Amino acid sequence: MNQQRILSSKFNMSLGFIPVIVSIILCEFITQDIAIYIGAGIGLLFSVHSIVRKGTYIPQIILYCTTGMLLLLSVTSLFTPNYCPAPMFPFTLEISAVIPPLIIYLNRKRFLNYHVAQSQGCCKQLFAQGAEAAIVSARVILIISFLHFLAITCAIFISHPLGSTTAYILFKVAPPSVFILGILFNQFGISYFNTVMKHTVFVPIVNTKGDVLGKVMATEAIGRKNDFINPVIRIAVVSHGMLFLLPRPQCTVLDKGKMDILVEGFLIYGETLEQGVYRVLRQMLPTAPLEKLHFNFMYHFENEVTNRLVYLFILDLEDDSILCNKHFKDGKLWTFQQMEQNLQRNFFSSCLEYEFEHLKRIIYTREKYKES
Repeated sequence: MNQQRILSSKFNMSLGFIPVIVSIILCEFITQDIAIYIGAGIGLLFSVHSIVRKGTYIPQIILYCTTGMLLLLSVTSLFTPNYCPAPMFPFTLEISAVIPPLIIYLNRKRFLNYHVAQSQGCCKQLFAQGAEAAIVSARVILIISFLHFLAITCAIFISHPLGSTTAYILFKVAPPSVFILGILFNQFGISYFNTVMKHTVFVPIVNTKGDVLGKVMATEAIGRKNDFINPVIRIAVVSHGMLFLLPRPQCTVLDKGKMDILVEGFLIYGETLEQGVYRVLRQMLPTAPLEKLHFNFMYHFENEVTNRLVYLFILDLEDDSILCNKHFKDGKLWTFQQMEQNLQRNFFSSCLEYEFEHLKRIIYTREKYKES
């Protein structure tokens, strides 16, 4: 299966500070008002591109806030060109750009709830994820900005007046560095998340017909009952008309310790049923003859512990020597007469009790066919 990135760089909302970074850098070479106009223009271009581009729309919330702030400063500069001293211009832009993330973070619950509600609308499926990404970016920028402000406060108390080198670093170099660090930290977080998720197993969410509706982490599906249905592969191993059974592991949630068929496993998201069956069988019986594996039937099974769509297969073995395995020491071949004596006594797994009559009918039919 191909591994795909769970999160793309589009969820790095700190990229929305690029227009501010551009304005701060340009102010070292051109006038403040022109630097702001260029930054606002870049913000507008990026904003329009994010809205009109093809594909699923992810609202670039930080970018829109930054662009709005630069547009407001652009209008201000039309009436008051020198409203800010040149040495303090980068720091002023930093403070102005941090205000919207501060507002978002202080109102994060209301902000997130609003965008979760928006996610129900057409073409707005990723609004909730965009809002969460914006809150994360806001938190990161606020932390870095706070450290910058703390450094300025400490420098003023320790050394006043500030030296030219210290002032240059704190008020010229640090402001764009705050936003650059924010972008880098967020991108690192996305990259780390994607790396971790590459090793995370997902299982499909299906309906009772087997149509895939989505996916969920295997730990969410295996460890507890869910409202959604997950597909499970079960393989009954048969030899000479008898069914091989062994106790279910004590670590399982469903029917631990009860007698059950040999092979069971979840279908993994992205693999076909055939691939899943071969994988599950090879894990348990590496030398099993695949040509003896046959699909039986599919059924939906739900109780207070599990909710699953079961694909039942039969593996018919002429030679049962592969079952002589130390891992199967508690297992043995059962006749259906022996099994009937223990039905409805809480001895077999709930799935096996459901499958019993069907397995009995199929296996008896096959044995009669072999004899004839």
